[in-house]
Parts: sequence; C-alpha cells; structure tokens
Amino acid sequence: MRFRDRAEAGQKLAGVLTPYRSGDVCVLGLTRGGLRVAYEVARALGAPLDLWVARRLRVPGSRLSLGAVTEGGGLFLDPQAAVQTKLSGDVLQRFVHQEVDDVEHQARQLRGGLTPRIRGCTVLLVDDGMVTGATVAAALLALKQQGARQRVVAVGVATPKALERIRGRADAVHALTLDPGLRDVSEAYDTFPALTQDEMRRWLTRAREAHPARKSDVAPDLSGGWWF
Repeated sequence: MRFRDRAEAGQKLAGVLTPYRSGDVCVLGLTRGGLRVAYEVARALGAPLDLWVARRLRVPGSRLSLGAVTEGGGLFLDPQAAVQTKLSGDVLQRFVHQEVDDVEHQARQLRGGLTPRIRGCTVLLVDDGMVTGATVAAALLALKQQGARQRVVAVGVATPKALERIRGRADAVHALTLDPGLRDVSEAYDTFPALTQDEMRRWLTRAREAHPARKSDVAPDLSGGWWF
C-alpha cells in the first residue's frame, strides 16, 4: 500500500482506530512527520492532539545510528551500535544528555509551554512510518514513565524488524502496511515534504481550536492486543 501523502495515511489510520473514539484518549504525533498523520487521526476521533518530540541519535561525524531519544526521558540505544562506536562511556553519556536537553527545549518551544496530560490516559502514538523502530521504542518508554494507562502505536508503514523491536513495549500496534525492504519511510509516500517548526505549530493550533481537551469516560480496555 502506498500513500498519496501523510494526510491520506492519517485518514486511513483513523478508519481502523474507531474503537478509541470514546474514552480518555490523547493522540500524540511523533515529530516531525508523525504530527501531520496524527492530526487526521485526532480530527476523526474527536480527540485532543499534541506532539511528542523525538530525535535519532547519530555518532558525531558519522552516519552510525545509536538509537533515539525523546522528551520525557525516552531513550533507546542499539546495543550493537553502542559497541561499534569509538566514543568512551563518559563521552557517550554526555552526548546523550545534551541531546535529551535539546529535545526538551524544542518541545517547550513548539508547544508554547503547554504539556499534554498523559497520566491515566490511553495514548495513541502516531507516526508516518517505522524502519528501525528506535524512535517509537524510546517514546514508549517515556510514555510509560509519564504514567500512560495504555500505549497504542499507529503507523502508516513499518518493517517487520521495527515491529519486533517494539513488541512487548506497546499495548497494541496498528500498521496499515508491512514492507520488509523499506529503507526510508518516504519510499511509501508519493509526497513526503519535511515539516517546519512553524507548520507544526500551525497544525497544533488548528487541532486545539477544533477539538479542545475534554473530560470523558474511561477508554475501552484493549490492552494486550496486537493488530496489523
């Protein structure tokens, strides 16, 4: 399955996420591209939308990917990549801490100081796709630490490797299509522009104006589920 753009992926995802239409649900879009997909999901479900800032970790001066960090203390390090890096333990630790601090700063800037209510909620964590699953794995850890009641992953496209990586970390996973040969998420989209910070702020503003945060009943208990 190919997608015309992120909006189409979000609309198709919304169609399989209807069980979450009611209840204490929060939709989070992984930055950057996931926010555009998540906007369509939140609009269809009538749920509040926010972003979750994530960043891949790359060894300085190298293309080697170490994993990912996210706001809220999310961290995933690839054990094999960590062994391959020539950075000492202390240098690696400082590098990771600097990246975490920068991600937290970016999150505050994008939100304008507002933070989503996570504790006790069912969180729909939305992204345009997963190749390695590192950023989603890091985000799931952060959401667990923030007290999310359930953590549900929804993506347009994923590799089997990425799904295996997050298996057991999420309560449920929804992937519209699987592609074992996927090397970059953009390969599944006809149009795949990068979102600027101003564009992300505009999508957040539109979502907040259309669907302000609301109080509601407890979300349907779908924990333990695994859907593709």
